[in-house]
Amino acid sequence: ELGWMESIPYLDGPPSPLEFYREWVSPNKPCIIQNAISHWPALKKWTSAYLREVVGAKVVSVAVTPNGYADAVFQDRFVMPEERQMPFMDFLDIVEKKVTSPNVFYVQKQCSNLTEEFPELICDVQPDIPWMSEALGKKPDAVNFWLGESAAVTSLHKDHYENLYCVISGEKHFLLHPPSDRPFIPY
Repeated sequence: ELGWMESIPYLDGPPSPLEFYREWVSPNKPCIIQNAISHWPALKKWTSAYLREVVGAKVVSVAVTPNGYADAVFQDRFVMPEERQMPFMDFLDIVEKKVTSPNVFYVQKQCSNLTEEFPELICDVQPDIPWMSEALGKKPDAVNFWLGESAAVTSLHKDHYENLYCVISGEKHFLLHPPSDRPFIPY
């Protein structure tokens, strides 16, 4: 049961908290849940124009890398991205290719940057997913807002906590390894 899955199952809607814990969290199995956030205003509101209006010139933390890999092993060294403080609208100019840069820019700061750096956007989403919070018996430790170019990549890593990604626009690709692969993945 810990072996390779042919594909990640899609659920048509959010499961009950008990089902989510029993079928997905406890056995460490991933799933893709469709229609779980269809009621969020962000799905319609979060355009570049809206984000410019709401967040605007506010200075935010942006990861900047030469190749898109943040928190990555490069030439046998673990490399952190440059963390640059910049007006959000300048970041959007780069992401929208209105301004060119040889680097890759990515809003990807963790530690609950949605609530800390982007509180003006919280009204468009839920700061926690009730059925997920009930399944885990607690509210999330962090709620993050990530926005970047398609070249922005997160390196292979292991999170020591459960994750729920809500994609508002675009797509996020994951390469998942089962927990049984851990002994075979170098540090």
